[in-house]
Amino acid sequence: MSFKVLLTESISSQGIDLLKKNVEVQIAPSPLLNDLMPLIAGADALLIRSSQAGEALLKEGRKLKVVARHGIGVDNIDLDAATRLGIKVVNTPTANTNAVAEHSLWAIMHCARNFNKVEKAFRRGDFCVPGSLPGLVQKFGYATLELGNKVLGLVGMGRIATRLAHMAGIGMGMRVKSYDPLVADDIFTAAGVERVGDLASLLKDADFISLHVPHLKETHHLIGAKELALMKPGAFLINAARGGVVDENALCVALKEMKLAGAALDVYEKEPPDKELPFFGLENVLVTPHSAAMTDLALINMAIDSAEGILDVLAGRMPKYLVNPQVLKVTG
Repeated sequence: MSFKVLLTESISSQGIDLLKKNVEVQIAPSPLLNDLMPLIAGADALLIRSSQAGEALLKEGRKLKVVARHGIGVDNIDLDAATRLGIKVVNTPTANTNAVAEHSLWAIMHCARNFNKVEKAFRRGDFCVPGSLPGLVQKFGYATLELGNKVLGLVGMGRIATRLAHMAGIGMGMRVKSYDPLVADDIFTAAGVERVGDLASLLKDADFISLHVPHLKETHHLIGAKELALMKPGAFLINAARGGVVDENALCVALKEMKLAGAALDVYEKEPPDKELPFFGLENVLVTPHSAAMTDLALINMAIDSAEGILDVLAGRMPKYLVNPQVLKVTG
């Protein structure tokens, strides 16, 4: 039997080549629903990136056996509908661990060293005046922070947070603490991370808060006005997890009023964001376009892992990373 796999967008050639050796591959003209609906009925598998796979699309895919997420988070897939329809959902939870951890550490360093402001000031010619450059840096208020002995607070203690803890703790000499009620004590101990019993205590203590939780009903706006008010005025918030974990309106107010020093954001409540996204006008925010996992190696890993997940399901094998094991009760 010949299977057809529909890709909402192109992926790295290694993943496409792997699929083409076994199945027919079709790449949609765009990930918009209007372009996917005419094509989904003939597909046995769907591979998506960050676009939506809602119930309407899944129902239209009458032959669908599997939906593969090119990445970790599956909040853009209607898991309940997929399970009810007997569609397996797979993802790539280990493929971009190092890439996102590296991005998070870079964001922490970027905030600590005030690169945005001082680099712009230097380009403007603010430092082209009499005096030594180091003296002018201090005079103009651009002295920065060293990370050694600063407290990094991790919200979540999964693979990415664990990797970041190693980089920041061993590599940078930071004191790493974490809050995650769902993870066993031995995970914290093995990572050399101090476990904190409640989110409020972590927020009060940390110089940098880095978010590493999925966007679920339980984590929607986990960081809101109340939580931001607990953070130190000189603290920074790093979010390379999911936009919906943070109340963007509350964060914007806190940044404008300098209730915290700054933030580094790679994800947003609406993606792509509007051109009028308030963060674009703030100097104390580093904004990047959901690019934390867009490294050479991570892109290859995600392409291969998502392709292998699809091929496993189509061949009747148990996929390595099955997101909705409840579907086995439906499909047998």
